[in-house]
Amino acid sequence: MIIDSHAHLLPRDNYPDLFWNTYIRILSSTSNMSEDALKQVSKMQETKNNVDGCIKAMDEAGIDKRLIMGIDFGMSRAGEAKWSVEEMNQWFANQVAEYPDKLWALCAVDPRRGDRAIKLVEKAVEEWDMKGVKLYPPCGFYPDDPAFDLFYKKCIELDVPIFSHTTPFGLTLLEGKYADPLYLDSVAAKFPDLKIVLIHLGGLTWMLKSVTIMKARPNIYADISANQGQALYWTTQFISTLNSIINSKSLMAPLTDRIMFGTDWPGLDAVMPSKDWVDWVKNLPEKGKEYGFNFKQEDIQKILELNAKKLLKL
Repeated sequence: MIIDSHAHLLPRDNYPDLFWNTYIRILSSTSNMSEDALKQVSKMQETKNNVDGCIKAMDEAGIDKRLIMGIDFGMSRAGEAKWSVEEMNQWFANQVAEYPDKLWALCAVDPRRGDRAIKLVEKAVEEWDMKGVKLYPPCGFYPDDPAFDLFYKKCIELDVPIFSHTTPFGLTLLEGKYADPLYLDSVAAKFPDLKIVLIHLGGLTWMLKSVTIMKARPNIYADISANQGQALYWTTQFISTLNSIINSKSLMAPLTDRIMFGTDWPGLDAVMPSKDWVDWVKNLPEKGKEYGFNFKQEDIQKILELNAKKLLKL
């Protein structure tokens, strides 16, 4: 079984114009298409990136189950979308309800919303069966702000993990500095019972920092979504890092048990189609031999399936 622990749906009214403009710019930089043509692609993808399009893409890629999520941009410089944060998360819950055997969702909310955020998370978990919380610090907050202590305590009470974006790359007007995983290290130290997922494993900039943090914090996990570019263009470095995760001993707990597969679909399909990314990870035991590394198939299956099942209590 293959579980994708990081994917999105992109309903037009759920995201501010800034998101769409940046999405087109990014695709333009990774393809030979003009921006005008990409605007048309964006319009087409609005209709494809609904729940039926998501399921079709999963089937084509050989993905059995997927964790989907939105982003709460409302408190950022990008401003509120047409939908409220409650409407956004209700919509995601409704999509999952159409395919309960294939999809799960996270509750995406900015913790600066205070009591409103806490109430939303409680409703999302208890009434909509959402599996955790999605944070996007580049919207303008440091995750270790003491103002969020009650928010984290609620997540512990509900026994759900938080998934937090950890690469400096972000949208225009947003700031990558807030995504530094070092701030999540502080949260993990303060709340050892809170499970934290480093989305993207820190990316190219902070991957080694993320691995170092994880070695000392048994309550920190990570997904490898959005690292398709590294697999393609920084292959030696990326495989070497994966080897240090899978085959080296950690200080507190095995990292092999805390890394999850993810795609960041649909945005990263412009870099590497999801099927190719699935195959790349599945074939690590063979590919690793080219670089002098010994990846065991049972460890790869943990990444592709078992770790997500355990963390999300599936």
